[in-house]
Order: sequence, then structure tokens, then C-alpha cells
Amino acid sequence: MLGACGDAATPTSSAAVTAGAGQAGAKRFDGQTVTVAVGSFMSSGVNMFKADWEKKTGAKVQVVEIPFGDLYQRLYTSFSTGAGEFDIAIYASNWIPEFAQANYILNLEKYYPEKTNWNDVVDKTKKLMYVNGQRYSVPLDGDVIIGYYRKDAFENDQNKAKFKAKYGYDLAAPTTWQQYQDIAEFFTGWDWSGDGKPDYGVLEAQGPKDVGPFIFSARAAAYAANPKTPGSLFFDPDTMEPSINNPGWVQALKDWIAIKKYGPAEMATYGGGTMRGNFVAGNYALALDWADVGVQAQDENSSTIKGKLGYYVLPGSKKVWNIKTKAWDESSEVNQAPFLGWGGWHGSVAAKSKVPDAAWDFLNYLDSTENSLKAVTTPGTARNPYRTQHFENPQLWADSPTKYMDAGPYLQVLKQSNSLPNTQFDLRIPKSGRYSEVLDNWVQQALAGTITPEEALNKAANDWKQITNEAGLEQQKKLYRELEGLS
Repeated sequence: MLGACGDAATPTSSAAVTAGAGQAGAKRFDGQTVTVAVGSFMSSGVNMFKADWEKKTGAKVQVVEIPFGDLYQRLYTSFSTGAGEFDIAIYASNWIPEFAQANYILNLEKYYPEKTNWNDVVDKTKKLMYVNGQRYSVPLDGDVIIGYYRKDAFENDQNKAKFKAKYGYDLAAPTTWQQYQDIAEFFTGWDWSGDGKPDYGVLEAQGPKDVGPFIFSARAAAYAANPKTPGSLFFDPDTMEPSINNPGWVQALKDWIAIKKYGPAEMATYGGGTMRGNFVAGNYALALDWADVGVQAQDENSSTIKGKLGYYVLPGSKKVWNIKTKAWDESSEVNQAPFLGWGGWHGSVAAKSKVPDAAWDFLNYLDSTENSLKAVTTPGTARNPYRTQHFENPQLWADSPTKYMDAGPYLQVLKQSNSLPNTQFDLRIPKSGRYSEVLDNWVQQALAGTITPEEALNKAANDWKQITNEAGLEQQKKLYRELEGLS
């Protein structure tokens, strides 16, 4: 879903004043087995707490890892056929409205009075849990896409002088996508890292059936999320006509195709995990990712860039498409529209679960104050900050096993990205997983050069219309507007 900060206020309930870790892990569930479906990216963020919970409760946890690109379809198929194979599903918060409305997951309001750390969850993450004023998930992650740059390369006096001579402005973290492309071009093809090999200007996850649709949407937001027309990033909220083929999105796709030449050829195959591992190994000046790169860069077993990383809010644009006037709105100010892509990993209890109390208890244990901090400061968990505690005290990060070096600027960029006036949520209406799959399919063909950006996005928009009509246009429009905070 996309809406800027004008989305509806977080509902309240009698349980909302209680909260968080509660007595998770203190109850006994001897002889019970909790089966957890989770995307492969996130499995370590579950497995690291499995043994302790089993010891405390006498229950067992069976973790079923599902490839990231197959997660939506696998869960949808399991739920819709009533297979009852999972007790817990850990998935994108974007899918909560669909699964809740279809009664595939349990309303968790009866459990929330057990929680003692609910109020510490940041507001934008709280909003994602609600459907019709009721909570259907436990948050395990907070997602916003940010930029990374190599401080050592940017702060080098020779590099700064050469860059200014070529481009006419100072080398610094990019604030527009044009600057981002200039910087990527400048750092491509020569050994600025000093390791004896030519380096690259950029690394992004452009591979199919992975995180590509979210990275692409993050780029599009600057050109297509117009503050004058709130709720218009993905659809016209008055008609449900797709916005994804308008000139703003087309410009973003042209940019994404153009950036390919400043990264390795293999970038076209990289998913999020591969991209992160390669970026922290060195040789790339810029990257886009969730908070994961920042933590992974601290792991000295795999990273060569600890202490060399800078951070920035996603670049913006001085022109943004207006869906009502069918023209570009141009300004001397940069339109920044940080993107909460994927929305964060959330856990829900399956409606068909035969062990719902144990399933809730395990989710609650994953979300305890202590365990959540451990998870977000551990490389490779795919769990990013989502509690106030995670953002407010850089010393907690420095004292963690990761020993995060200078976490303050990292946390500040994450906080700012979550709180700018035009920060955009991801798409959350029912079938959001299908919309994403369709977009990825056509964008991949444009990246491969088999069709033009305009052709790709027109085909994607036509498919989106079909999905909307199948789901019910008026129903989709009603929920879309509600999620965007529109009357």
C-alpha cells in the first residue's frame, strides 16, 4: 500500500494499553509441535530462538523454509485449500488484510492482553497489523529501504576533486536519482578501493522472483508519489486505474535499466541475500537495501567494509507525476518518498492450527524485548528495527555481539526514512502478492531488453486491472482508500 503519512490512525482497543513480551516461554506445552512457515530469508531469525523456547515449554518447533519468491503462492494455496499444514505463517505484512478477510489467520485480540511491550512498537509498524480495528499479527521486523555508500571512497580528496571537475558539484550522498547515477558512473571501472581490481559504482538486487519489485517500487516513489495526490502511487484511488504505467514509473524503470552498466553483469541475477554478501565484501560504491546491509557490514568474518559505510535517505526527484493533471509537477525542492517495501516480516497464527496457544506463545517469544533486540542486531536474520528501543540507543548496538561501529547515523537515517511526510507504505490490498509477481515478471523482461519500459508497464497495468476485477473492483477500491487514509 502506499499512502503517505495521511493514513488512518492506529485503532485502539482495551488490549492496546497492555503489551509485548509478557510471559512468553513461561507456559508448558508438552507434547505439542508448532509448525512454522517462513520465507528462507528470515529462517535464521526464527531458528536462533527455537531451542530456548522448546526447553522452556516442552514443545517442539518445526520450521518449514519456503523460497522467497514462492512464499505468497505457497501460503495462499495452503490456506485456501484448508490443508492445515502450518500453525504459524511468517510473511510480508502487506498480505495481512487479504489473509484476515479470508479468515485464513486468527484474530489475536484475545492474546494481546498478555503482552507487556506493545507500546514500544513504532507507529508505522503498528498500523500494518490491523484489519477492521483488530490485530492479526505479531511484528518481527520493520522495513524501510535506504541507501548505503562507501565513506572511504567519498571522503578521499582526490576522488572529490575529480568528481567535481567532471560533474560540477560536490561528491556527497545522493539526494536525487540523477546524482545517484552520476556517482555510480564515476566509481565504475577503476580501482578506487586499492585492491588491484577495477571496482563498480553500484550493487542492487535485480534478480527475478526475489526483492526486485520492492527495490523498483522504491525508485518509482520519488517520481510517482505526488504529495498533491495522496494514495496515488499504485492506483488512482478514485477509479482503481493502475498508476504503474504512468511516466513516473516509466522514468524509474528507464533509470533502473540504465544503472545496470555500473554494476557487475551478475547483478541481473542477484537476490537480496546475494547482493548483501557481495556488497559487504567490497568493490561497490553505492547500494540500496533494507537495514540488513548495515548489520551485515559489521560481521568481520564476511565484511571488508566495517567502519567504511555511510547511509542516506532514498534519493528523490525535482519532478513528480500528477495523475490528475497528467503532467509533471516540477519544483526546486526534491520530492523524497522513502518506501516501506515488503512492510516487514510479521507472524500470524493459522486459523486451522490445532495448537493456537502454543503458536501464539512462540510468536510472542520471538517478539520479546530481549529477543527482538538480539535479532535486529544479528547479521542475516532479515529482522530490522521496529521498536523504539531499537532506534533510540546506539550504545545497545555497540554492546551487541555484532559490536556495531558508529550506529548513530545508521539509526538516524532509518528513523528519518520512517517519518518523512511523504514516506510511502507498500501495496497491502488483497492479492498484493499477485500484483507484485506480475510487476516483477514484466519488469524483468524490460531489464533483459526484450521489451521497452513502456511496453512492460502497460502489460503489467493490464494484468493489474484483471486482478482487481477478479477480486472485485469496488471492494478493492474501498479497502485501498481505507488503507491510504482517504475518506
